[in-house]
Amino acid sequence: MSQFMLLMRGGAMEYVDYSPEQIQQAIEKYEAWARRLIAQRQLRGGDKLRDDGGRLVHSPAGQIVVDGPFAETKETIGGYYLVEAADYAEAVEIARTCPILAAGGSVEVREIEPK
Repeated sequence: MSQFMLLMRGGAMEYVDYSPEQIQQAIEKYEAWARRLIAQRQLRGGDKLRDDGGRLVHSPAGQIVVDGPFAETKETIGGYYLVEAADYAEAVEIARTCPILAAGGSVEVREIEPK
């Protein structure tokens, strides 16, 4: 089995006008999705990222640090899940069930290089 990182992009604007009850319902969808992946022994970790925009480190020596959000990024990464799957096809099938898709977001699927 290989490990894949599912990067959650966008979708946040869908929740802007939600009531607290609607936000709780949305959270519960993610929790149910994660519980299902745990039951199937596919989820290895994951977390929501803070909404502060992060930092971008670049230049050859890493001397330049820029506070986000970044103009070149149209959809911020809001969180990630680490899943186990046989191959990209299975990892994509897992991603297709993520609640962020219903909120207008996307999921980037990246395989982790084995050690």
